Amino acid sequence: MEDIFEEKYEAQDKEFLKIIDIYTGYRGDEGLKEIILEIYNYIQSTPFPEKWLREKVEMFNIENISFEKTIWGEILFQKVKEELQDGILRIENELEKLKYEEDTEKFVVTLSEDIRKIKEVYKKETWDEIYAGINTLSLDRFPVDKRVPDEVKNRLKQVRTKVKEDIKKIAQNIMLYTSEEANEDVKSMYATLSIIEKMILEFSEKFENAKQDRNIMDFSDIEHFALKILTSKEENSVANKYKEKYEEIMIDEYQDSNLVQEYILNTISRKNNIFMVGDVKQSIYKFRQARPELFLEKYEKYKEKESLGEKDDLKIQLFKNFRSRKNILDITNIVFDNIMSKELGDIDYDEKEYLNLGAEYPEGNNLETELHIIDLKEEEESIYKEAEKEEEEEPERIEDILIEAKFVAKKIKELIDSRYQVCNKDKTYREITYKDIAVLLRSTSNLAPIYEQEISKLNLPVYCDTTVRISRFCRNTSDNEYA
Repeated sequence: MEDIFEEKYEAQDKEFLKIIDIYTGYRGDEGLKEIILEIYNYIQSTPFPEKWLREKVEMFNIENISFEKTIWGEILFQKVKEELQDGILRIENELEKLKYEEDTEKFVVTLSEDIRKIKEVYKKETWDEIYAGINTLSLDRFPVDKRVPDEVKNRLKQVRTKVKEDIKKIAQNIMLYTSEEANEDVKSMYATLSIIEKMILEFSEKFENAKQDRNIMDFSDIEHFALKILTSKEENSVANKYKEKYEEIMIDEYQDSNLVQEYILNTISRKNNIFMVGDVKQSIYKFRQARPELFLEKYEKYKEKESLGEKDDLKIQLFKNFRSRKNILDITNIVFDNIMSKELGDIDYDEKEYLNLGAEYPEGNNLETELHIIDLKEEEESIYKEAEKEEEEEPERIEDILIEAKFVAKKIKELIDSRYQVCNKDKTYREITYKDIAVLLRSTSNLAPIYEQEISKLNLPVYCDTTVRISRFCRNTSDNEYA
């Protein structure tokens, strides 16, 4: 990359200097280098990177259509609709509450008018119509009535102000242009992206040559070389040999497959001999360009045994959980049911997706899942939010972590002191010991030492796997005594 940039600077390449002006600032050209590398790395997860890149750049060469019909406009248009709908629901919710309040006629009229006006905009079907509606929308002044308690008025005003602010943000951040202006903005990017495409392809070629000179390859090379061999047009190809060789192809963690891997699998399969196991709820490798939609497409298309047709592919639901007790599964299902949908999580989590108890445990403790929420003071919350803005990598303040760590230490002591009963592998019960307790953290490097210190303060043995040492409270205990 450094060599390419140096050559273009020396040659005063006009196209190169044009995008340097666009993508770099006074601090240097690192931003542009990062863009090129990021796109290059991303397209390696596609079967044919150069073809994919050309297709995506050509998408910016759009015709004169209403902007909401473009792929970008469609997403933004839906976002605007969702924000307006959210505002309507918020006000409707307050309107419902007013049924139980006295002397609120003025507020009922105002809120009803708010809903009517926002719904008028929401019903618009084209970009220009909703653009005009958002930018001319004006809600009436908040009414004054001394008969209504301040608590009610403040609540209504707060909700209404939030709705107005959200609509204002839409106007300022999304509905900035008419359809024609938005299209021109996209078209103007076409020439720029074409230059970036050339640079990515030039980098790809030189990088490939450099690797060949050193006789090395990276992981994506292995995938693409394999794909190149398998898709060769020669008679009696390698792919056909593998199709004959493999009786079955079994794939675990299928939700983390990418397009290259999928293409390779399809070239060596007979289309009816692949057995895939996966769970889209466990998809954690999107940063490696995993495509959970490959799993979802089959999940929705394949049929269960009861409704299986002659040409249908079979779906087997592995819905039983053998790891956890019923109380754990119940709370997990409640949480997932409320937060997972097609829009958030790629799947509608309903009773068909529930985790069902598969393990057997003896009757014993009246077990209940506990969820403890530590409510910080308002001033602490505001400090927390500021810290989050300033330092996205580590938004948690030490004070907040300490509060949580103290709570956890106290909880451990309570469990031990109460001689809480736990279940053995042989299904008998015994008193809890420190080795039965584990503290799981989102990240350990910064948080674990604080938890370790707070647990140690209560003279409880503790071991942290991020440190070489064992705390002084653990050194004189046997292996099965520390937690």
